[in-house]
Amino acid sequence: MIFLRSTLQGRFKPFYLTAFVCAVGFAAELSSKPAEIQASAKRNALAGEFLVKVSSRTSFIDFAQEQNLLVVPQPLLKTSSGDWYKVIDSEGEFDLENFLERGLESGILHAEPNLTWRSLAREVLPGDETDKMGPSPETPTRLPKRPRADPLMSKVWGLGRVAAPTAWNKAVGSERVVVADIDTGVDYNHEDLINNIWRNPGEVPADGKDNDGNGFVDDVVGWDFSNKDNRPWDDNDHGSHTAGTMGATGGNGRGISGVSKRLSIMPLKFLSRYGSGSTEDAIRSINYAVAAGAHILSNSWGGDEYSQALEEAILAAAEKNVLFVAAAGNDFSDNDITPMYPASYQLANIISVAASNSSEQLAEFSNFGSKSVHLAAPGDVIYSTLSSNKYGVMSGTSMACPMVAGAAALLKAYKPDLTATQIKALLMESVDKSPAYDGKVMSGGRLNVARALGLVAGF
Repeated sequence: MIFLRSTLQGRFKPFYLTAFVCAVGFAAELSSKPAEIQASAKRNALAGEFLVKVSSRTSFIDFAQEQNLLVVPQPLLKTSSGDWYKVIDSEGEFDLENFLERGLESGILHAEPNLTWRSLAREVLPGDETDKMGPSPETPTRLPKRPRADPLMSKVWGLGRVAAPTAWNKAVGSERVVVADIDTGVDYNHEDLINNIWRNPGEVPADGKDNDGNGFVDDVVGWDFSNKDNRPWDDNDHGSHTAGTMGATGGNGRGISGVSKRLSIMPLKFLSRYGSGSTEDAIRSINYAVAAGAHILSNSWGGDEYSQALEEAILAAAEKNVLFVAAAGNDFSDNDITPMYPASYQLANIISVAASNSSEQLAEFSNFGSKSVHLAAPGDVIYSTLSSNKYGVMSGTSMACPMVAGAAALLKAYKPDLTATQIKALLMESVDKSPAYDGKVMSGGRLNVARALGLVAGF
């Protein structure tokens, strides 16, 4: 795997209150991780930043004041068993051991470093140094009354392999299905994406107000949690590429088509132009997507260190019937033995995706796992949209993940009452089985969208 300001701000302003912090073990209902996972987590984390779960906020104020700890006042995540907060040690004196030694009686349920995560494309993407804040969202273009051929479709080998053209005879998707692309942002003005970009129905563009009262000002097309502004512009290319694979506009006479010709792509940027981002911003992106009504979350990013906070955020999405599609990783390693998160969390709403190539083999870089990776999808030499109205090729499980997300969107559009777990079951039961995937992924096969649609009647 390779690692692939703001002028308007929402609720997460750079304002901190003196308060609390500390740590203790993992919740019983979540994955049990060995002690070395927590110790190793110190290496890929933001210095002096911790995520802390507490049973009662007020119980920790005195403790935090004594230790000169700063706490972001808005909870990162609320759960029935406790609330999560971001805590900052500005003096650099605290680590997890300090929390364990000093805070056992302060009601802290768990503490962990604010880990960093990375995009899962194989290319090193330098990013666009010129874009500090993205451009204003433009008005969607008028689609042709009759579908027009997309001229670059011959470059997209994966669509034919997963039988998407056959599936389109039955369903082409719907803008009512919302897929959050949690990534480096999206070129929301791209000629082949603009008509499939989600628009916040409760927000008035550029009036400087939080019209829908969700805590974010002018979040017309999503939010940038990396730069803390309302323009989730892709200054890296990775997010625009994943967006095009799942849902480039089909039949508009331009570029290509995604697996789902019609859908609503919600751009949520938490990865920087260098392709990395924090647990905190990943969770805030998930929270936003769920609250805004997203049905599917596409996640082409990961890391090998466990975060209980992230797992609980995905569990909260499961409780809202939201499907979480995750890239399996690019280390050509067994996720059953060496987990890759978030793909390896054992939650019912997660579907983990390996990458296949045009020779109908597991891609040479793709992670696998007969117990933890669910299916394969095309992810090698994938042609799709890029930022600045361009197109190009990328490889990685990052590219396979949105193909499955697009397939899930097609199923959801065809039968809106399908649950997240039903969509997952349909996608796994309908794969094209092959010895190439036997023992490598749980389903033993590669995505087949048309066959999945054919099974819908039984659900």
